[in-house]
Amino acid sequence: ECEHKIHSPSGTLSSPNWPDKYPSRKECTWDITATPGHRVKITFNEFEIEQHQECAYDHLEAFDGDSDTAAILGRLCGSKIPEPLVSTANKMYLRFISDASVQRKGFQATHSTECGGRLKAEARQKNLYSHSQFGDNNYSGHTDCEWLLTAEQGYGIELSFVTFEVEEEADCGYDYIELYNGYDANSHRLGRFCGSGPREGIYSPGDTMLIRFHSDDTISKKGFHIRYTSTQYQENLHARK
Repeated sequence: ECEHKIHSPSGTLSSPNWPDKYPSRKECTWDITATPGHRVKITFNEFEIEQHQECAYDHLEAFDGDSDTAAILGRLCGSKIPEPLVSTANKMYLRFISDASVQRKGFQATHSTECGGRLKAEARQKNLYSHSQFGDNNYSGHTDCEWLLTAEQGYGIELSFVTFEVEEEADCGYDYIELYNGYDANSHRLGRFCGSGPREGIYSPGDTMLIRFHSDDTISKKGFHIRYTSTQYQENLHARK
């Protein structure tokens, strides 16, 4: 009754009984999943939970994943509106707990998504989408996204493009995706793509790859769906040719 599973790109969430005082001895959880390649963002509009130095009594906890075993993003209480919380990948888990004494008004927050984040490339294929409404709407203008993909040391990263539709221009000066073999834009650039994009997969020999997506304020298109995996270094493959 107090376990929420959220898959919508945006909406509101609040403590039990909101806007009245939350009940005693209550535990509520919110398991939030965003589109792969997008981070969950929680912005607090109102916040009033029993104050304690360590938030040992009533509190709201946020975890950077899909359960309380993930890294903790924050343990919150008191009446000061907290800074927004943002996950590193596309899942966040919230848990609200109240004890037997002292009830306050609770909290009311908005959940939304932000593009980009840190993604782990593994042997099993994973997905990344240009925007959270991929397939329903075109990507929006004024977008700047950065995804950092990391594989285990000694592995490379391979991308395949399932869908790629980005505004076409001779130098890809308007909307584009850029790929780098490394952590940032000073690393070796693997390419800049627009239009109907790369025809084949892209391989990066390093264990880190940066994907940047930029869109200007005019024409937008369907966007892209990328699958990525980690793969052992392909030197022996090239040697055989």
